[in-house]
Amino acid sequence: MKNLPLGIQNLNEIIKGNYLYVDKTDLFPELIKLKQIFLSRPRRFGKSLLLDSLEQMFRGNAALFSGLKIADSGYEFKKYPVIRLNMTMDCDSPEILKEELIDNLENIARSYKNVRLRARNPGGALKRLIEDISEECGERVVALIDEYDNPVSLHMDDIVLANANSKVLNSFYVGFKDMDKFLRFVMVTGVTRYAMMGLSSGLNQLVDISFDPKFPAICGFTPDELDQYFGDRYSSTLETLKSTGYMPPESSESDLRQEILSWYDGYTWDGKTRVLNPISILNFFNSNEFKEFWKETSPSVTFLRNTISANPLSFTTNYLQGFTGGDISLATVGNVASVPLLFHTGYLTIDKITRVDKKLRYSFKVPNFELQDSFYEILNDCLHIKNNVVEAEALTKAVRERNSELLTDIIRTLFNRIPAEHYKNNENLKESFFHMALLCYCSGLLEARSEEPGPLGDLDLLIITPDGLHTVIELKYARNPDPFDPEKTLDKLVEKALNVIKKKQYGARYRLPDRDIIPVGLGVMGRGEAKAVFGDALEEPA
Repeated sequence: MKNLPLGIQNLNEIIKGNYLYVDKTDLFPELIKLKQIFLSRPRRFGKSLLLDSLEQMFRGNAALFSGLKIADSGYEFKKYPVIRLNMTMDCDSPEILKEELIDNLENIARSYKNVRLRARNPGGALKRLIEDISEECGERVVALIDEYDNPVSLHMDDIVLANANSKVLNSFYVGFKDMDKFLRFVMVTGVTRYAMMGLSSGLNQLVDISFDPKFPAICGFTPDELDQYFGDRYSSTLETLKSTGYMPPESSESDLRQEILSWYDGYTWDGKTRVLNPISILNFFNSNEFKEFWKETSPSVTFLRNTISANPLSFTTNYLQGFTGGDISLATVGNVASVPLLFHTGYLTIDKITRVDKKLRYSFKVPNFELQDSFYEILNDCLHIKNNVVEAEALTKAVRERNSELLTDIIRTLFNRIPAEHYKNNENLKESFFHMALLCYCSGLLEARSEEPGPLGDLDLLIITPDGLHTVIELKYARNPDPFDPEKTLDKLVEKALNVIKKKQYGARYRLPDRDIIPVGLGVMGRGEAKAVFGDALEEPA
């Protein structure tokens, strides 16, 4: 069992220190066929280690890759000069940012015998540095830029400073312009695109692989990689969690795996391939404890609260649907819509990608349980949905007694308490509005999970009482009753919902020999007229 590389983003240290390395090097030969690449991923998602691995490959350090996948690919480890820049530097003013850029370029120049910085403006200095290094080494240069947007993203709450830093970065990245003959390979990583801040004009062949179906798991761990690289830790981790009471005594390694997926899985950039948050997985197996690890190292909860508060309805009525590629990729500083911003920063992920009128449309969702509590607690506040101990007890009582009337009263009261401003345009009300409101409410009272994957589909809502009762709620909505359509009644909506739960085996993954999974069909009409009915405990699928 290898050591966990917590806080280590250096391939040399990982390999020589016998640390765990999730091997993605089989993707490298295909990756470097593209001469100029841009990759967007959230912070703490493995971008720096990816760039370091590429750096070592281009420096010809073949010994580090012995036993890794690329060693069997036939790749020849030819040595190239490498310019590596990490943009997480001091950037509290545009003047300081310029000085930091020049200092970093000077440090790179000093590592070559006859190279000296020949310009004092960052863009000109970069251009001359590339030329001189290529001339001295007799080879084209590899340039690797990490967190290219950090001087702007770090100051999202100060538009004046963000814009000033953006102008500095524009003039710097234009230093790549007309350098094609001196460049072997360029890769730039970051969180957002912010109209690429000069990258697209400096690197006119830049290819954005952020959504490329060939590289959806280039950062993060797939469920298969979770088993391959961490499976030998399942047994000891499970025993620890049983001893602390987090996992029931009868839990299996399969149950543990599903719980890990619920907490840390769900990120996707192609709508198909799911990956787990790598920093959370490493910390989880280090501590043997389920916690919100990534959130503690990501942008603050204040950032999340401010973003949601700016337009809370965009997280309910729209339910994060219908965004084009332009909506999520091309934005200017100070004009970034809240949903794309939370997607880029890792608080949301792609739910579905569909094609409408020949254009791709993206829908988003909260990726996993690690982020749900914070997200829905803040949304609760924005929608003025308040929770208290009495309501938690009432909801628990309804579930324990399978009391349909009490649950119906609780849900109707919730919808009636939502301020009228959120119902202003009745035409925009969708099932997702009530789904989100109910999820926010329940998450403030009990353990609540949404869109959990099942054998045949994703369930609407799962609530778990403190004593472990599991209740699956499926919501069906009709905007208005229709006297000519007998299907548009609360009773018919409830019947449809219960049939969906049974047909799609929602909750099957949570079934244990002594645990029933209780279904609830919920019908909602108009502005919150509701009816909830408990069904019979789900039977084992045939």
